[in-house]
Amino acid sequence: MTTSYDLIIVGAGAMGSAAAYHAAKQGAKVLLLEQYDLDHQLGSSYGQSRIIRYAYDHAAYIPLARAAFQDWAAVEAEAGETLYVKTGGIDFALPNEPVFQKIVDTLHAAGIPYELLTADEAMARFPQWRLDPDMVVLYQADAGLMRASKCVLAQVRLARQYGAVVLERAAVTDVKPSGDGVGVTTASATYTASRVILSAGAWMRRLMGALGVDLPLQPLRSHEIYFHPGDPASYTPERFPTYIGHLYSEFGAATYGIANVGGAGVKIGLHGGVNIDDPTMASREPDLSVVEAMERFAARYLPGQWSRASARVCLYTMTPDEHFIIDRHPEHPQIVIASPCSGHGFKFSTTIGRILSDLALKGESPLDIGFFRLSRFAPEQARS
Repeated sequence: MTTSYDLIIVGAGAMGSAAAYHAAKQGAKVLLLEQYDLDHQLGSSYGQSRIIRYAYDHAAYIPLARAAFQDWAAVEAEAGETLYVKTGGIDFALPNEPVFQKIVDTLHAAGIPYELLTADEAMARFPQWRLDPDMVVLYQADAGLMRASKCVLAQVRLARQYGAVVLERAAVTDVKPSGDGVGVTTASATYTASRVILSAGAWMRRLMGALGVDLPLQPLRSHEIYFHPGDPASYTPERFPTYIGHLYSEFGAATYGIANVGGAGVKIGLHGGVNIDDPTMASREPDLSVVEAMERFAARYLPGQWSRASARVCLYTMTPDEHFIIDRHPEHPQIVIASPCSGHGFKFSTTIGRILSDLALKGESPLDIGFFRLSRFAPEQARS
């Protein structure tokens, strides 16, 4: 087997699969390494669905979102699969909620079309909901869902079609800069490349720590929870919008949900989770308290008959400010760092894969990623 490549990518989740696809499409000789099976359930990229939206409270995400909608359309066309399902999306909150107002301001400044609705107007349009009379609602028509596992597997398949080598069950034990290149070692082989992209999710801190950088990343046990509605026809993607409920005082975090796709049920989730030390050893047993909290949410805001469908633990990898890290190693620029994370990165993954490929192969990206540089964190947070 070839052991020398233009680019090695560590981690075949959302970001790594996208980077492999874009780099191989550009003609690079690519090796993609995954420590588990493809589409495994132990990280952050597996599942039926993720939200895609413009509705952000920071302007840095609007150009990424514009690009992501275009890039996903190109991937869909090439893969011959439906990966994005347009549902429309709502954000709702009590009046004067700061995050909600920032979203409105950001969309307005960027010229993204949206509607502001009263609670009664929103419930007339989406009768599944029971909102408090004084709540405010933002509707954005382009929001929808991405078929998460299908997205990852489609990009891996396309990367292979363009000549990428993809190895499963190939856990990386060492990444070592060597001159202008890099060596990457697994249990069975050592590979060399001109460039490497590290996109290992919750395992990034360990990988980067061995390279002299202590990334300020905190893995969390989060939950992917599905419920079966008593009225399934009301919760199809055609009738039920994706949503984010800015109910921080009530649930301690934002709540979110996605229509029933693939028969899994309606996803009703809580952003965030409990800190863990070791992603490999983290308990995979769902927390009943989180499931019950989402049952209370459904009873309160989506009245009707609900039954539990499934729940599993997945992982968030949080930065201190919940924004991404996309950068190069501060001393070894041939090593590109990718932690587009914090529970909201999937929607951008094909675009971030293109950015990572450009950083590795061309030295720069046409998209502005200054906001996501590692240098925004204090030196003591970023250097060991």
